[in-house]
Amino acid sequence: MLKHIYIAGIAATLFSITSCNLVDVVDVDPVNQLPEDKAIRNISQANSAMIGAYSKLKTGLEINVYYPGTACLLGGTMAPGTQGGSSEISFSNNETSADNYTLDAVYTKLYAVINATNYLILYVPQIETPDVRKNEVLGEAKFLRALCNFYLLRMFAQHYDLNSKFGIVLKTAPVESAEPSPRGTVKEAYDLILSDLDEAINKAPSFKKTLYASRQAAKGLKAKVLLYMKDYAGAAALAKQVIDEGPFKLENKFSDIWSKKIFFSPLEAMFQLPYDDKSDRNNKAFMYRSTYIPSAFYKLMLIGDNRDTAALTTVSGALRNRKFTNNTIPGGQAVSGDTEYFLRLAEMYLIRAEAVVRSNGNLQDARDAINAVRKRVEMAEFTSDDPVELLQLIRGEKIRELGAESGEEWFDLVRYASLGDIIIKNIRPGVISPSRYIMPIPKMSVQLSKGLVAQNPDY
Repeated sequence: MLKHIYIAGIAATLFSITSCNLVDVVDVDPVNQLPEDKAIRNISQANSAMIGAYSKLKTGLEINVYYPGTACLLGGTMAPGTQGGSSEISFSNNETSADNYTLDAVYTKLYAVINATNYLILYVPQIETPDVRKNEVLGEAKFLRALCNFYLLRMFAQHYDLNSKFGIVLKTAPVESAEPSPRGTVKEAYDLILSDLDEAINKAPSFKKTLYASRQAAKGLKAKVLLYMKDYAGAAALAKQVIDEGPFKLENKFSDIWSKKIFFSPLEAMFQLPYDDKSDRNNKAFMYRSTYIPSAFYKLMLIGDNRDTAALTTVSGALRNRKFTNNTIPGGQAVSGDTEYFLRLAEMYLIRAEAVVRSNGNLQDARDAINAVRKRVEMAEFTSDDPVELLQLIRGEKIRELGAESGEEWFDLVRYASLGDIIIKNIRPGVISPSRYIMPIPKMSVQLSKGLVAQNPDY
């Protein structure tokens, strides 16, 4: 039987990929299969396969809606809307189960993207060519694999404990059989993520557009990973490098982030998902006003903050998330799709602020970083000289800046709790034990492995 490699079909109307020209991933057709002996043998095929990996990241609701929406429910900045069902309610109460459909869909999709990148990582190095796109494609693939492994790690594994055996299943080659693999350790997962990001930093192209991986985005993601690994000095230094080197800048106004999206030369977004007015109708913006809605807690956090009217709005008396609203594609139709901001520069400032404090660095450096974000929204500067207080101020600032967006507030709660900085049950009463810091491995994955894939404790 022929092995197969997934390649995105490129419509005739798209302009072709060359060493200096990328196809817009908004316009990718559904994924096709090509026999192995006809795929990824030259740069054109490698480019097509790379677009296929981006397409897999983009399509569906799993990464654009379910993952961030679930994390926001867990962290309390979102609540189940009128269309929210038992799944959303369980996340909001921090008491989900291993047979949850949403978790299964997210888990499966992240590994599907990893599998698409593994084909590239296996075959692209075998192409004999002086074309610079060879290394660039490899760097982009490594970035996407690192991103997906990091997302799996912090949702389904004990990411806060470097000595834990409850890591994730690490796939470094294309899946060719149904044979299951056991979970690796948390340390092994971080080692692979860092290795991939280092290669992405060295080989991915320099930033051109927010829809594609770049060496600058790889540095930003690595800074975030180092923060989770408790390498605070490394995280602080790398976040500063991303801030200083550019080309990213804070948008002049907080509201500009949500009006520019992917269309109007965004300055702050480092990596984000595309969307269009045809395949993405009734997608994110629709679900963010029906299934996942801003919570009363998030509204309370924004009282007196100048981000309130840009982040929240009211429609017929109902609270709505203004970050993700029904947008109109320039020259297109009104849509209910929207983007996902995997990384934006404001988060780099806040990562630096926290990392400086935790590494016993100069507190003025930490204040400068957090106050750069506050200055953009014309809020008073923080002046605290108390490291303990400053850490809490940073966590609150991340809620106001990044809340009801990608779920960072949930992962911050877990990190702060695991470090003893907060009593998480006082903030999220449903988190009755550390076992609820992470989600269960989907029941089907455990069952099909016949016990080889260990379930998380207490699930």
